[in-house]
Amino acid sequence: MTRLRWPQKLAIGTGALLVVWGIAGFLVTGFSGFAGQADTWVAGLRVNPLQNTLHVVFGAALLLAFPRLKALSGTGLLVALASLVTFGFGMARYDEQVVNFLNVNPGSNALHLVAGFAALAAAQGAAWCRQCDRVAVVKPA
Repeated sequence: MTRLRWPQKLAIGTGALLVVWGIAGFLVTGFSGFAGQADTWVAGLRVNPLQNTLHVVFGAALLLAFPRLKALSGTGLLVALASLVTFGFGMARYDEQVVNFLNVNPGSNALHLVAGFAALAAAQGAAWCRQCDRVAVVKPA
């Protein structure tokens, strides 16, 4: 196996955090009340099965994509977009007219924001690493 670059390490860390968080959430919530508000918490963050599913899917996508920089740049961008949209839904929840279908609180919003920007950094870093590799091949040493 080749040496891992920083975007790949970031994708592994972010993906593992999301998968572990999702699985821990399922241990607390099970599958009942899939997209509803509940008083279920994991380490200070409110969770529900919908949010747990999103965490597992986003994390698994990053873990599956990390070995190839090209796959990581595309997948990381999609995970970043989805995580930041999830953050947006969480912020909209603070308007009393919007139903809290993600069962978020400020802590889970922060997790979505950080995971979104980490996935974006991994995607952009993977694209930069690919560009550097192409330049190194063309440029004689």
